[in-house]
Amino acid sequence: MKLFYTTNEAAEILGVAASKIRFYEKQFNLKFERIGRDRKLTQKDLDKLREIIDVKSKGTLTLKGAERTINKKTDLNKNKNALKARLLTIRAFLQETLDEMA
Repeated sequence: MKLFYTTNEAAEILGVAASKIRFYEKQFNLKFERIGRDRKLTQKDLDKLREIIDVKSKGTLTLKGAERTINKKTDLNKNKNALKARLLTIRAFLQETLDEMA
């Protein structure tokens, strides 16, 4: 697996035209690393683009609708991670309390 992909390589991997990647970059305010005019896409960038393409390929959502759907998934993951962190803190506290009682 490569660290960085060009726009053309990413387009080939994702099965879309390079122009579609540039279009999604602009429409979804994606920030790809650049060297001069060339874009360098990471695996994380490819995953984000794949998610956008999957949502858009269903054909029922506008760009705004697709963006809302993707943002909801992102917010849900953030909430899950925050909950997990809180639960781990509680667990550590309970373990510490149990150790003190023994």
